[in-house]
Amino acid sequence: MRKSLFALLAPMAAAAIVILQPGPASSQAPAPIVLKGQSSHPAASNFHQIFKLWAETVEKMSAGRLKVETLPGGAIVPPFEVFDATSKGVLDVGMSPFGYIQGRNTATIPMSHGPLFGMDGNDYYAWYYDGGGMKLLEEFYNDVLKLNLVGFPSPTDYPQGMGWFKKEINSLADLKGMKYRIYGIGAETYGRLGVAVVTLPGQEIVPAMERGVIEGAEWINCVEDKKLGLHKTAKYYYTPGMHEPVTGGQLVFNKDVWAKLPPDLQEMVKVASVYATTMRNFAFNRETADACQELIKEGVQMKRMPDEVLTNFLNEWEKIQAEYAAKNPFYQKVIDSQKKYAEKVVPFRLSWFPPYNFAGNYYWKDKVYLGK
Repeated sequence: MRKSLFALLAPMAAAAIVILQPGPASSQAPAPIVLKGQSSHPAASNFHQIFKLWAETVEKMSAGRLKVETLPGGAIVPPFEVFDATSKGVLDVGMSPFGYIQGRNTATIPMSHGPLFGMDGNDYYAWYYDGGGMKLLEEFYNDVLKLNLVGFPSPTDYPQGMGWFKKEINSLADLKGMKYRIYGIGAETYGRLGVAVVTLPGQEIVPAMERGVIEGAEWINCVEDKKLGLHKTAKYYYTPGMHEPVTGGQLVFNKDVWAKLPPDLQEMVKVASVYATTMRNFAFNRETADACQELIKEGVQMKRMPDEVLTNFLNEWEKIQAEYAAKNPFYQKVIDSQKKYAEKVVPFRLSWFPPYNFAGNYYWKDKVYLGK
């Protein structure tokens, strides 16, 4: 009986072993999606570093399913052509500030930089995600610029300085007639105030200063300007500048490429953009603080731009802004949205937040280094 029971069970056990053994793989894991990307800025710039950290974060979050090349400005297309190249599919992904296509539509200004009704960089970023800015951004790409893009804000490099000069600036009169490189609304406004403004991409600023093609230039701040070598071209560095309390960069996807990404990868792209922007901006404050001290040790005279210059700038800018809004309904729509948001958050911060210089001066007054 025992023998015949074994004979009966043996074939069944063998069959179970066959069933439990893994069979040959029917298909391999899909190859990773690899996208071609380029920014508008030099490789060492904070703006490009955000682009790079974003791509690294996406690759980690997706376990290697999505990889993005992050080439610096000029690697494939000139810096000012990143938006169009991404829209046309020459690039799959791009990173550039709206100011580089400011001539396309005046609404690029409030969508990216400017006094912003008193908002700083944090308020501006909040307006996009909390105040309706993302909806307007989608409308801007689709219906106004008519570009085949999906975009995400990446504000950084704030606040920016007024820049480098070969002579002291004591009033607006000292700027009039000067050949001065500045970006975005700074060029428009100071041009109206009598400055001979010039717009150049970052890579061309230092050679232009060295050759005397321009007599003054703004780029970003201590750390970025030092990387560029601007401190070797002039000894006076002035800040602040009302023209750019924030630089509103854009991470942009070709819309057809975006549509092919699975929903989970799309979500990773969004989350990683916020993470990379935030983390790099945290580090950027510390790096800038170190660089300012280094510049002073190297003999740079760091000075405060006279209030008279900044007040004249704001007065002239509001005139220009009113003209833009009267001619461009979408511009009006954007600033109405920003004003509505700023009207809540700016008075709240002015009323509720302690003045930064109150406790700051209590502890560190003797460490403040900006000369008059």
